[in-house]
Amino acid sequence: MKKRILILACLLGIAMTQAHAYNNGSSKKAQVWESPATEVNTEIEGYFSVLHEITRVEFAKDETRIMMRVSLRPEQWVKFASDTYLLADGKRYALKSCDGMELDKEVHLTDHNQANLVFHFEPLPKKTKRFDFIEGDGPGAFRILGIESADTRAEQLFPSNWRNTQTGEWEIGFYEDFAIYDCRFWNYKERLQKGDKYTIVLENEGKEICVNVDKCKNGKRQLTINGSEGEYNFITSITLPDYPTKDTRTSYKDTHYQTDTVTFVGWLKDMPEGMKKKGNEYKVNHYDIFIYGMNSINSNYGKMDSLGRFVIKIPLRNSSEVFFDWDRTFIRTLFEPGETYFMLYDYKAGHKLFMGKDCRLQNETLAFPIGWLNRSYGRDMDKEAAMNYLESMKKDKEELMGELEKAKEAHPNLSDRYVNYLTGLYNTEEGRELMQARYGMKDRSCPEEYLSYVTRQHWQQRKQPYTLYREFSTFLQDFTSELVANRYSIKSPKGYVIPKDKEPLLRRCREEGRINISDEELAIAKRIDKEDRKIIDIMLNDGDEAYIKAIEEPKWKEINAQFTPIAEREDIKKVLKEEAQLVGIYNTLNIVDSLGCDKELRDIIITRELLRIIDGERKPLNENTMQFLEKNVSMAEAKALVQAEHEKYLALERRDISKSPSLKSAEDVANLSDGEKILRKIIEPYKGKIILLDIWGTWCGPCKAALAESQKEYERLKKYDIIFLYLANNSSDASWKNVIKMYNVEGENVVHYNLPKAQQSAIENFLGVNAFPTYKLIDRNGNVLDVNADPRDLEGLARLLEKMK
Repeated sequence: MKKRILILACLLGIAMTQAHAYNNGSSKKAQVWESPATEVNTEIEGYFSVLHEITRVEFAKDETRIMMRVSLRPEQWVKFASDTYLLADGKRYALKSCDGMELDKEVHLTDHNQANLVFHFEPLPKKTKRFDFIEGDGPGAFRILGIESADTRAEQLFPSNWRNTQTGEWEIGFYEDFAIYDCRFWNYKERLQKGDKYTIVLENEGKEICVNVDKCKNGKRQLTINGSEGEYNFITSITLPDYPTKDTRTSYKDTHYQTDTVTFVGWLKDMPEGMKKKGNEYKVNHYDIFIYGMNSINSNYGKMDSLGRFVIKIPLRNSSEVFFDWDRTFIRTLFEPGETYFMLYDYKAGHKLFMGKDCRLQNETLAFPIGWLNRSYGRDMDKEAAMNYLESMKKDKEELMGELEKAKEAHPNLSDRYVNYLTGLYNTEEGRELMQARYGMKDRSCPEEYLSYVTRQHWQQRKQPYTLYREFSTFLQDFTSELVANRYSIKSPKGYVIPKDKEPLLRRCREEGRINISDEELAIAKRIDKEDRKIIDIMLNDGDEAYIKAIEEPKWKEINAQFTPIAEREDIKKVLKEEAQLVGIYNTLNIVDSLGCDKELRDIIITRELLRIIDGERKPLNENTMQFLEKNVSMAEAKALVQAEHEKYLALERRDISKSPSLKSAEDVANLSDGEKILRKIIEPYKGKIILLDIWGTWCGPCKAALAESQKEYERLKKYDIIFLYLANNSSDASWKNVIKMYNVEGENVVHYNLPKAQQSAIENFLGVNAFPTYKLIDRNGNVLDVNADPRDLEGLARLLEKMK
């Protein structure tokens, strides 16, 4: 009896085990393919398009189940057709249902922009070795082809990629014509096969290594590479699977802003024709922390061969966020200087893999793509609206951090460097978005509580090195300029002005022993600073007429008369002129020093400001400013960068173009004040010709960017007999000439004027200029046409001129 009970118990245990293995009432244990191999999976982008990856296949008697992970951008949707089917040996097997998503419906994913789906199909034959997943027959339907067991596919060595089971890294790949190892392409010097074992000799630039490949067992092989033996897994997934061990490092390489080179080797395998049409150069962008604005973008290119292979040498000042060719791959990750990385981007088989001595973080950013934190802000936001925006941004960041926590729970071996990197990135992006939102606030002024949060959360929790995140550069500029504006500026609904106060400057110069000035004279300087602020406030808030009236007041004239003889003294006149370039830097340093600022960030801030001054004024720095650089900046690379720009403009100034026929004197219009009459007088010699008028300024970044393309413009439009007329706004004579020289804005049909401020303003008022650059087209009869004549759309302008011809 006991024996019978024991047998029944064993049978019951077997039945329960089988029941646990079965799914949906299968009467027989399901055959399972974990991480199956695919021959074709073109849906690997995961940013502009949807990413589909089959993670598991279960063959049961009554159905075949396909497990799939789907990823896409937050604002995009995904839809699966109900007529999706499997294709095996020429026969279709229909989709019965889908767990995790409603069919034939546009669905936005909410869980980290991912979903894990289970598709239930009619059962494939028991002996199926290979099949296709076809998402219906409609337009735009995707296909995953050649799906087979990873164990079976691993028996085929060429092509295949292998990861070290101990380290989890992708170490070697075998393709028909070459191998990939140690971030290089290797030719086959010798390739011997005996059964399922291989002896391979690889050669690269005269170096040879031997690779012994043992037979395949359950998707694994023993490989001996250059004398080092290890166990390797066949890679089937789009990105590398979870690493087998935890990496608890949290830091990144820090060169302290001394440039080192990254070697980036890549292969865009089986690139679609549409991608090939985008050119044969692959582009990687990163941002220079020493420079603010569009000029901070550094683009590095590598020419691709006929197979899509390239090598790029990328100079980095420090560990930096990098962006890969957004038209073709759209990868956002981190590079560390001095390292070598290899990237495989296989458009056909569906692999995105990094190889390198320390590329775990890069592989994890592929497997778990970085989220984007941005939110549109309103206009004319009052305090309540601003604080609501702040709370919304905090909520957005909390959601991303929540998704990161979910990823950590689901993938316990996710590296601490990845978690630390994303935590800092999301915090930096929140800070950047919060400070950008000040442009949507009334009077462009952030509430005190708002700025207090930004100071605590973002300034005090900033991460080093400061090149880690692109968005830190924008945050740094917006945050410091907002605090400087709050402390030093005079504001109005139209904007703000930061006066160049004389008293603090003169007091400091006295303390440094550079001038002799009494306390009484400093008191006069303080009084004129106070009156200057009143005058500026009147100009900003009450208009030009009120401003003119104010400077005629006896009180203003009296204090101005008291200060003029002081300002005209040689020593004081000299320092007022010399220190003019540094007033803005002093203001910024006063702010950041009061908040707590390390030496490296202080050097970065000074360098950025000095480069901004050079770019804005388009002339070299004065001797006093160069001495300030030497005394206050210790980073050798930062000093060298400023010195190089300074010397570039010194060389430009030495080139004399004063006799250039393109530069015109304002003498002919010296007695005119009416804007229309001034313009008519200027264009009078060119009657009968079309005139393209460009109103620009040396201080205007977009203006200078357009002028940099002037020679292309002249060449493209040469058949239209045009006069190119340039009127400079608020630009010093030296800066004006330097820009013309720098971009070679000269020619027989090129005319430049740098009119006095009142006359230039009169012309701009006549033409209704409210933005820079402004372009106007003037016909052969002198009529100003109401057309879009922007040469930045060169082909559009050419079509317009063709009609006029």
